[in-house]
Amino acid sequence: MGAIELTGILLAGGRSRRLGRDKAVERIGSERIIDRVIQTLAEFTTSQTVVVDRLERIKELNIENEIRYVVDSYGESGSLGGLFSGLSQSPTPWSFLAACDMPFLSPTLIKFMMTKISNHSPDVVIPKFEGRLQTTHALYNKSCLKHIEARLEAGLLKMDGYFSKIAVCEISEKEFLNIEGSGDSFFNVNTPDDLETALRMEKNFNAD
Repeated sequence: MGAIELTGILLAGGRSRRLGRDKAVERIGSERIIDRVIQTLAEFTTSQTVVVDRLERIKELNIENEIRYVVDSYGESGSLGGLFSGLSQSPTPWSFLAACDMPFLSPTLIKFMMTKISNHSPDVVIPKFEGRLQTTHALYNKSCLKHIEARLEAGLLKMDGYFSKIAVCEISEKEFLNIEGSGDSFFNVNTPDDLETALRMEKNFNAD
């Protein structure tokens, strides 16, 4: 198998209930979080898609990069609906899913994840970190769409609820923890404390 073309799907619904303000446009250093994520995605994807919950959200985000916007066709269905909407419009068979509040994605880790595609012929490649499958830090094939749609139509919104019906390549911590930045790659900003932590992490990184 040759080089895998990959689309980056970024969930940017805009609720931010726990933070109390739009986390996507919060700044870490001189950059907005969403801009950081898109720039990182561009390092290993051939195109980037931002999934929004409404058309007005596109103006709110005001992203300068050339990206594709998709309005979530299952607007009240959380991350699973966003994944379905992004994956169904993806120009490539494989996509990497991330959330707009993950400022420290590790391209090295994600490129390592991509090596599992040719080795295992899976439908999903997903790391397990601190005992949890990282469903918004995973590679998804379009082969998942019919299973995701069936779950959505039934009102079943658990992100891994259909995994028993597909081939899943699960990556354990011991396989990736020695990869640079892997532990921070799953960090997301949900609360004011998380934002403060992210600011400290960025400051420490720049000091090294």
